[in-house]
Amino acid sequence: MWLDSPRAAGPSGDASILAPVAHSPSAKLVSLPEQAPREASPASPVVLPALELPRARRPGWPMLASLAIATGLVALGLGAWAIVSGVDDDAGGLGGAQLDRALPLLTAPGAERVVLTGSVGRIVLVADRDGTALLSLAGLGSAPEGHDYEAWVVPPGSATPLPAGTFDGDERIVMLTRPAPPGSRVGVTLEANGGADRPTRPLRVVAERAP
Repeated sequence: MWLDSPRAAGPSGDASILAPVAHSPSAKLVSLPEQAPREASPASPVVLPALELPRARRPGWPMLASLAIATGLVALGLGAWAIVSGVDDDAGGLGGAQLDRALPLLTAPGAERVVLTGSVGRIVLVADRDGTALLSLAGLGSAPEGHDYEAWVVPPGSATPLPAGTFDGDERIVMLTRPAPPGSRVGVTLEANGGADRPTRPLRVVAERAP
């Protein structure tokens, strides 16, 4: 390294000369102390408004019936009756007496459930060992104008269908007016308004109970 040396008169009369500066062997490198990293300032908390959930709807009779048929829940019992009696929904087209018969059947764990062949899953037979039976409808649709659906029961060992009630297809639950004991067959046909004493066409939509 070269620095300006103090002024000195030289032979040529120059006021200054450049002279080398010697490094001292005892010189040491001094390391600067490390600076501690700055601590981040705490973030300000963000206060969110309270989340309000929509009020849950109480299940109506159609939903209750569908759940009972699909799962056969025993726990519905009297609690289910309290729910049904407290809602404004139509009770599946049932009157009070029919509802009293349908509810225990729908919630009975041992009730037999059979989908009627040819109904594409839209008609399900639910029956107990005593023969009390109903049809659960899901998306069947209204009968054509001037017609009704009619249910039929063919007793075990017989080939004669017996009328078991008419319905228009808008109901969710149809109580059969005739017992359907184990081993019997239950069918549905489309008949003229008011139904018929005998089917006017073959029973193609039918379910057969286990003996």
